[in-house]
Amino acid sequence: VERHLPEHVRQRGPRLLEDLERAVAGLGIVGEVRGRGFLLGLELVDPRDGASFLPVELDAADLVERTALEHDLFVMATHPQRDGYAGDQVLLAPAFVASDEELAEMLGRLRLTLEDVERVIERELR
Repeated sequence: VERHLPEHVRQRGPRLLEDLERAVAGLGIVGEVRGRGFLLGLELVDPRDGASFLPVELDAADLVERTALEHDLFVMATHPQRDGYAGDQVLLAPAFVASDEELAEMLGRLRLTLEDVERVIERELR
């Protein structure tokens, strides 16, 4: 509060969500993109139809986490639920003190990560 971080996040958050949407635009494995403040998420979908969940055996969540680390990026990915109500998702939560340059770098690394993952997934789905 003393450093005005909640206000910074409240003001910067909507633009960060827009930046995320632009960063992942055109990727066939990305479905819904959502966020509030500096808590962001995106849904991974089957690129063949752009809507359905990815096959569980692909373990896309693990693939995303491992690939992100190769790009010096830490993300948390969630695995599909057995009940069929949620598929693979990727979560981002940058520090409240992150600069615009650091946020842009994070999104660039995320784009590279998802491009790599998409190539693997498309190959596996053939």
